[in-house]
Amino acid sequence: MTVLGTRALGRASLARQLLLDRADLPVLDAVAHLGGLQAQEPQEPFVGLWTRLRGFAPDTLSDLLVERRVVRTHLMRRTVHLVTADDVLAWRARHDPMLRQRVLGVYRRDFDGVDLDELAAAGRAVMADGEPRSLSELARSVADRWPGAAPRALGEMLVAGLVPMVQLPPRGLWRTKAGVRNLPVAAWLGREIDPPAEDGADPVGEQLVRRYLAAFGPAATADLRAWSGLAGLPAAVAAVRDELVSFRDDRGRELLDLPDAPRRRRRG
Repeated sequence: MTVLGTRALGRASLARQLLLDRADLPVLDAVAHLGGLQAQEPQEPFVGLWTRLRGFAPDTLSDLLVERRVVRTHLMRRTVHLVTADDVLAWRARHDPMLRQRVLGVYRRDFDGVDLDELAAAGRAVMADGEPRSLSELARSVADRWPGAAPRALGEMLVAGLVPMVQLPPRGLWRTKAGVRNLPVAAWLGREIDPPAEDGADPVGEQLVRRYLAAFGPAATADLRAWSGLAGLPAAVAAVRDELVSFRDDRGRELLDLPDAPRRRRRG
């Protein structure tokens, strides 16, 4: 099996991340190709795209947020990401169990005796009026029903784990400071999130494998898990393995990749 050294892997990753040369991609296509951009710090995606795209104009990304073609939401690893509207609708249900478990990992004692389905229903009922709310406002609106839980814990579980939310503009616009105001994804986009797959199939997991390798490969399955936060992807990897090629790194780890993806810089 071919061994890819550190330099080769680094060059491949830089190429996939559009960091060897600035690309001519439209901003929306770049966000999709990258599988989203880390966006905990609201201005970070602008820097990330300026680094990658030739002629990047920050207002273009701001316009995409206002036009609801990209959104800010909790997704991979329960961190805020900027992703396309299509991706959040396709991917969110696949991330739900992980998002809930990550909130529980921080606030588990607060949820003793709390039925999460009831909490989700209460949160959705509050948000049904279509009014954006901060995490604190949403938490206060349901806190009387669960007095044993810290309001912060209730708010985190609702916003990040139970009710798929987006952070509305002006949060995340270029050179704009604004607090976080949340609205359900379906209300903001006018489309429902894709339901989970039935019969044990995992088409979203398989798509995530392909999309991750396109943007970050060649990579080990542990790298995929570290990026997504999802532990349940071995079956998805197995389902698409026949589509992939394999390598080894200097440590002997198996690396998977798309067969036609760039793995070395071409010289003109």
